[in-house]
Amino acid sequence: MESELQISNDFFIKNLNEGNKEAFKVLFELYYNKLLYVAQSYISNKEDAEEIVQDTFVKAWKKRKKISSNINGYLFKVTKNSCLDYLRSRKYKLSSSNNLIQLEAFINHNALADSDSSLIIEKELAQKIQSGIALLPEKCKKVFIKSRIEGLKNKEISDELNISIKTVENHMSKALKHMRVHLREFLSFF
Repeated sequence: MESELQISNDFFIKNLNEGNKEAFKVLFELYYNKLLYVAQSYISNKEDAEEIVQDTFVKAWKKRKKISSNINGYLFKVTKNSCLDYLRSRKYKLSSSNNLIQLEAFINHNALADSDSSLIIEKELAQKIQSGIALLPEKCKKVFIKSRIEGLKNKEISDELNISIKTVENHMSKALKHMRVHLREFLSFF
């Protein structure tokens, strides 16, 4: 299980560090609804939850060169900290006439401080990424792993697998489309 989590992290971290906008777009599509679901389960105002998640991605893009480990943990930690900040500020802004809302904010603040729920979501997401890779046709999977996980260039993959560069490009295009669809379906439940 640990190696599976590392595979997805290596892929995103390498591409994010290089400023790959396509990888960032996939990352956004992969995590947005999941992070929004987490934020909304602690913050009742949908617009505020959406703003927190959008800020998370802005921070991730600005600090993309500094992300060197667990991208899952990084995104969830930034979202969690932003939610905690929101709840802290909200706690002080509420008047005593809004006791029910204040109590809800307090309960949500305490629940969010529990990192176990974040770890469960991270593992579930890593499993979904791995299952998406596993569903790829064998040759397509080999090309995808060599490109995105091992970091080989198309020419190197072409030489190693004894296929044309155009075939490598076709396999990568097919794999990326598949991963987007596979992960989007999973995230659309939220």
